[in-house]
Amino acid sequence: MAEKAELAFGAVVGQVTWKMVQQARGWIRQHLRRTPLIEVPELSELLGVRLLLKAENLQWTGAFKVRGGLVKLLSVPEDLRQRGVVCASTGNHGKGIAFLARKFGIPAWVVVPERTPPVKTEAIKALGARLIRFGETYAQAEDFAKAFAAERELVYAPSFDDPWVVAAQATIAWEILEDEPEVDTIVVPVGGGALLAGTLITAHQLKPSLRVIGVESEGAPALTTSLSIGEVVTLPEVHTQAEGIAVSRPGTVPFHIVKELLEEPLVLVSDEEMREAVRCIIRFAKLVPELAGAAAVAALLSGKIHCEPNSVVACVVTGGNIDLELLREIL
Repeated sequence: MAEKAELAFGAVVGQVTWKMVQQARGWIRQHLRRTPLIEVPELSELLGVRLLLKAENLQWTGAFKVRGGLVKLLSVPEDLRQRGVVCASTGNHGKGIAFLARKFGIPAWVVVPERTPPVKTEAIKALGARLIRFGETYAQAEDFAKAFAAERELVYAPSFDDPWVVAAQATIAWEILEDEPEVDTIVVPVGGGALLAGTLITAHQLKPSLRVIGVESEGAPALTTSLSIGEVVTLPEVHTQAEGIAVSRPGTVPFHIVKELLEEPLVLVSDEEMREAVRCIIRFAKLVPELAGAAAVAALLSGKIHCEPNSVVACVVTGGNIDLELLREIL
């Protein structure tokens, strides 16, 4: 696949270059799984498109977030990394950091909002990280984690607001295009915005005709609101069970990249639409996504995205760490 000359995106707040994406790709190839791109004939027939699912729920730790954690950790000097790492998370990023800390033999602290589901907090503790519960929202947990890391001179590993994390998430679209070069549209769930920003960078670099669509929870439209105002804003509260995208403030780095490259408005889906998508993915693809991981498919099933008949559409299933009680309720 031909590559363009080097460009930088989001330079106003910390640029992301294609060389960074290439470096991220090398690290991810060395340490993580190559997740499959799965065709789902029944859903394809239902939607009138050729639907492919990028199964990041099958990644180590059950979610795409471990990509960003890995790349951020490997981007800092080893002596600093060995001191320890701190992160804030709604669950999946924290689980990824805990997994990586154990892998590299370094201490880790994970700050989660008070209401983070046990399926995620227990996994974080089982991997050996120290768990700190703080705040009602991700933004509150994040502010605490940053202060905690600065006070102790530890590495702070952002969940999404970092150039290296964006570069890491750009590798997902690169893998999709390698596995199926004929993809016309990639649809991604949106929380802090790193996955959307990275997907836009990869599209710009490798396939400018690629349509990229981001999907937020209608109960947590942080990026939609910020884009409409023209600057990063913090929502006073969020209302969604999809904790993976229950973000009240998008990342500044992703925001500027999305603002620069995004051509279509974000799509908003309800919790019930995500629940229906979970049921359909389990039934037809035999994959178990969490609510946030099903957001992209939810946007298609609800008719909120129009695609040309028989076009090739890839949806990123970002995670599968769903609370068992919630899963029973959905089914």
